[in-house]
Amino acid sequence: MPRRVVGILSLLLVFAFKMRAQGEVVLSIGGEPVKRTEFEYYFRKSHKHTPDSFLSSFINYKLKVHYAHDTGIDTLSAFRRQMAWYRGKLLKKYLVDAEKEEQTVRQLYLRSEQRLQVNDWIRIAHISKYLPQNVGRQDELRVLQQMDSVYAALQGGADFSALACRYSDDTTCKNMGGLLPWMPVNKNMQEWIDKLASLEKNKISAPFYSPMGIHIIKWIDRKPGISFEEKREQLLNYLEKNGNRTWQELSAGQRERLAFQVQELHDGLLAACLSQKYQSGDGTWQESDLEHFFKQHKSDYSWDLPHYRGAVIHCKDKKMASAIKKQLKRKPVSQWEDVLHRLIGNASFPKARIETGVFQIGTNRYIDKLVFKCGDFQPDPALPYVFVMGKKLKKGPESYEDVKDAVIKDYQAVYQDAWLKDLKRKYKVEINQEVLKTVNNNGSN
Repeated sequence: MPRRVVGILSLLLVFAFKMRAQGEVVLSIGGEPVKRTEFEYYFRKSHKHTPDSFLSSFINYKLKVHYAHDTGIDTLSAFRRQMAWYRGKLLKKYLVDAEKEEQTVRQLYLRSEQRLQVNDWIRIAHISKYLPQNVGRQDELRVLQQMDSVYAALQGGADFSALACRYSDDTTCKNMGGLLPWMPVNKNMQEWIDKLASLEKNKISAPFYSPMGIHIIKWIDRKPGISFEEKREQLLNYLEKNGNRTWQELSAGQRERLAFQVQELHDGLLAACLSQKYQSGDGTWQESDLEHFFKQHKSDYSWDLPHYRGAVIHCKDKKMASAIKKQLKRKPVSQWEDVLHRLIGNASFPKARIETGVFQIGTNRYIDKLVFKCGDFQPDPALPYVFVMGKKLKKGPESYEDVKDAVIKDYQAVYQDAWLKDLKRKYKVEINQEVLKTVNNNGSN
């Protein structure tokens, strides 16, 4: 890391420590005090109306940060790589002199041209929905359902660029169809690197999580080396970490805001990494656990409308449909997509298409017409024969697999509640109610 950046970050940490050492203590966690200035900074950014209503989520957040630090997550290379990337974005608005950018990036390219020509570079597009660190379970489920719907539309042939413009939260590229500039493969977030490793060119990933939210990515192109024009934006990003201004040139207000933002970035990424580990279960549950949980809470998953578990299959004609039915009826629904893929091969123009799942009446025009006898549809001219295979579920889900996503969310919520209770026992929480009462009187509303 360049010396200038190291020096600035060191000053930021010192400045943040001084700020946190000033003011009254509103609470302490594991013996570590939280000053009113820090609490107010987070409270002003929340959607809560009172400090009391915000307090619980803030304590849970700080518990995660405390535990993540104690377990050494901030020492992992993946964490440090992500922290450096986001920190660079943050520093740009404070430290980059725009007038010198063009001249500087050309000089940077010339100095690093040989190295740039030997690395693998990739270009991808993405649709991302960002989630705040203290997102509620219902809000998270709503976003996940939206991304699942976007993915289903993409699988059905919808235009990726159009959906990125409409749904992505990344304002830097959503108007370009989610297209990101060329970048080295290993400079992505670790979750993206892992997903790209199994993704084929021009293919689209299923929705997946990162500490920032939920993403769908599309691999556009890949090549060794990169030209100045293609690299220009990455060089500008480099300048974000190596600005032309110094710490001394920042005003006191800028220093305070920047120090708080860097601390928030560090702590937020720690909490997100830890939450992701526990939300995924990290091997702590098995399918039998989910089945048992579903049976205990089956009434919570009742339906007001009928559903259909199975698949919609599009193919050329009735003869092909008979061949497909013969193969699928021997296998469970969970394997139908793989079976059909093996049956039709990798032709440029597939001879059949399948969509599996649990469908509520009114959500799929083919199911509505062929199963529930309502509505209508126009078949695909290339695959005009449409049929369904499966079973009506009139009385609600029969297995946890019919509502698996909801069961997993609920199971994880119970698991996380128990985990947070353990953290509260591990790190004693003490609240100074007298100081807390003064927050509203200090301009927080």
